[in-house]
Amino acid sequence: MSSAFKAHGLWVVTSVAFACLSGAGEAQSPSTALNWYRGNLHTHTISSDGDSSPWDLMAWYKRNGYQFLAITDHNTFTDPAALDTNPNDNFLLLGGEEVTNEKTVHVNAIGITKVVPTYTGATATAILQATIDAIRAQGAVPLINHPNFRWAFTARDMLPLKGAALLEIASGHPAVNHAGDGRIPATERMWDELLSAGMRIFAVAVDDAHNFRQEFTIDRANPGRGWVVVRAPALTREHVLAALGEGNFYASSGVELRNVTATKTDLSVEIQTNAPSGSPKRYRVVFIGKDGRELATSLDNPARYTFDGSESYVRARIEDSGGLRAWTQPVFVSPQTPR
Repeated sequence: MSSAFKAHGLWVVTSVAFACLSGAGEAQSPSTALNWYRGNLHTHTISSDGDSSPWDLMAWYKRNGYQFLAITDHNTFTDPAALDTNPNDNFLLLGGEEVTNEKTVHVNAIGITKVVPTYTGATATAILQATIDAIRAQGAVPLINHPNFRWAFTARDMLPLKGAALLEIASGHPAVNHAGDGRIPATERMWDELLSAGMRIFAVAVDDAHNFRQEFTIDRANPGRGWVVVRAPALTREHVLAALGEGNFYASSGVELRNVTATKTDLSVEIQTNAPSGSPKRYRVVFIGKDGRELATSLDNPARYTFDGSESYVRARIEDSGGLRAWTQPVFVSPQTPR
């Protein structure tokens, strides 16, 4: 995704008013145009269980069109000051760590400035909350990782949490079971359970990459399979963290969006289509509301859904004919006042 694309702010509809979720936290004006920045929030180096150095990872993501990266080695803080030394390369390295606790409770700390310790607890909920609190104490953003990895915890375990920001619903790692098993739901379904219960939490797609060497195969945790694209006025730690924390981004496993716009009355999604070829891709946009209910499906581009006030929230899942997807963040819709 080119950072040259500029878009309107993402609007959250409430019972009182609607406010722009920009990196600066202000309504957009012509002088505060926003840019798209593509990044990855979960990857590993030889500092934990990856196969390549931090320098190699940065080089790979730069070559492949990313503007920011969080290296999240297990219980190891990667300090960007030692690595991100070129101020003119249009690339931002965020301080990161995968806080790897007992009970397979893993939480990525995005934008930290020092290591976050591991925690113990009687329940996954207690460990998650302690980790989230420690990350928030550094002014950073917590990302709850792969709930279905080793079937560690469910939406019920996450519902009591305070201060949760991000949830991993798609990953390039072959062992994290994001689709569920029929008894334990898919992580996208867990997201809807949390949203429907009133939690404001945003969804990300990640690489969880470990394998940058040898051939790229389906059974390896290779890069380039999941990312986020934030909308912010500038490529800085503060603006990227603000966009992540406010839900001013979309997640993708391969589909690119040109714009996401919400007003008091509707949500619209414009897809960046691929170049014409012998077999061009086709797209559909599924609008989803409370309890994961499919509200409407559109084959139009842009696709638009008009709120009726009963949805609680509306989000969109964009699907292409090759099986790739993108996900917008929820727009929270208040009930309409009877006339």
